[in-house]
Amino acid sequence: MRLRSRLSAGDGNNAVAGNSQLPGGRKNALRDLSNRAGETAENNADNNANKRPRTRSSIGRQQKIVLEDDADDNPRPAPRRLSARLKEKKDQEVKESRDVQRMEKAAASAIEKVATGAAKVAKRRRTSTADRKDQPVEKKLRTAKNATKITMRQIGRKAKSRLVTVIPGEEQYVVHPDFRLQRVSFDGKNHTFGIPRHDLDDQNNVLRNTPYATDMMQQLYAAETRTRPTMYMSNQNDINGRMRAILIDWLVEVHMKFRLVPETLYLCVNIIDRYCKKVQVRRSKLQLVGVTALLIACKYEEIYPPEVRDCVYITDRAYQSSEVLDMEQDIVHKLGFRMTVPTAYPFLQRYFTLVKASDNVKHAASYYLERTLQEHDMLRYRPSEICASAVVLALNHPELAEENGRTLDRRTAFFPPILIEYTGLSKNFLYDRAIEISRKIAEEPVTASNRELVAVKKKYDQRKFLFVSTQYELPTMPDRR
Repeated sequence: MRLRSRLSAGDGNNAVAGNSQLPGGRKNALRDLSNRAGETAENNADNNANKRPRTRSSIGRQQKIVLEDDADDNPRPAPRRLSARLKEKKDQEVKESRDVQRMEKAAASAIEKVATGAAKVAKRRRTSTADRKDQPVEKKLRTAKNATKITMRQIGRKAKSRLVTVIPGEEQYVVHPDFRLQRVSFDGKNHTFGIPRHDLDDQNNVLRNTPYATDMMQQLYAAETRTRPTMYMSNQNDINGRMRAILIDWLVEVHMKFRLVPETLYLCVNIIDRYCKKVQVRRSKLQLVGVTALLIACKYEEIYPPEVRDCVYITDRAYQSSEVLDMEQDIVHKLGFRMTVPTAYPFLQRYFTLVKASDNVKHAASYYLERTLQEHDMLRYRPSEICASAVVLALNHPELAEENGRTLDRRTAFFPPILIEYTGLSKNFLYDRAIEISRKIAEEPVTASNRELVAVKKKYDQRKFLFVSTQYELPTMPDRR
């Protein structure tokens, strides 16, 4: 019935026409239904006529309202554009850079005020010692110093803070006492502030790390006393200094064959000496100690260290892989896993920067220093002292000086003033050590079978080292200091 009524409402004429063909009772019922359907259709038409038509804009408003209602139900933050984020980041960087510049200017002005105030106080004290009117000046001076400390502490939190080059009183020294190798007030926690004159040329070189170079070298110098090996052959029963020289000569050849970095060789020798000082080493195990120490040093310094099977191969399979691994465990446990130790290499590079050494002087001093690694009696001195003596010996070589355009007085030794003040070593000490190194270089070590140990000499007889071991005469020092 509902389906028929809907059809009748859709087409009233057909419904009336069809009533004539139906019986009487059903005709009346269908007539009533068709009349009702017609009235309903007319009412719907009138209502639609009175309603406002739904345009596209009205539909859009309805959709917008629905979206807002949905958003109220599930609140989400509106997405930010990438350009807005970049702009905000850039503004933040600009703000930080301005803050750093402002603090640097404040630090420089504060330091200048401190220096000016100190000069005024000294002047007033000289003019009248009995007058006590300069107490307010001293108070202002203390206030300025406190402000300087606060400013320095704030700047120290930034990476660019240490680039301030204003150092009070630096013009009175070749090297300021706070920026020397040994600082009296150094305790591992209080650091220097600023860049000294001798590092200004390298302040844009990120590899030199000039803002922190002074603190790093002072830390290495302080740790050198605790970690450097000393002479130990008197406590060994089965090995001696000549065997040690043979081992290091062989390690230099292996180091050159594997093309390892220089730091690896110095660390390897340091590990060997520290281990032999604590453990009695048999003669048959000395080469195993050496090759294992080289493996440990490679793991510490190299990007791609050699494998254990490579270490077994270079020993002509005198040892097995298990023996190398067992020796590695024994060494690291005996040394307490302390592999970060100051060797001679960082001091040598630092001295090159101070004296502005040329390439041939650098190669010659490196050759002299590596040659001393074979000598057991050179363990009496600190690595930093041996490095300074090697640099002095190279600078006093007449042929190297002529190539660099310098004229040497062969009657008097040349000692760079900056090296003397930076290291705190006396000229007599450096002269004696340089003479001792020159004698070691002139006397090549030999084995029991009179075989010369010349691995270091062959290494520096190459083009990349300017043939410093064979092209020049043996190093000597002048007769007078």
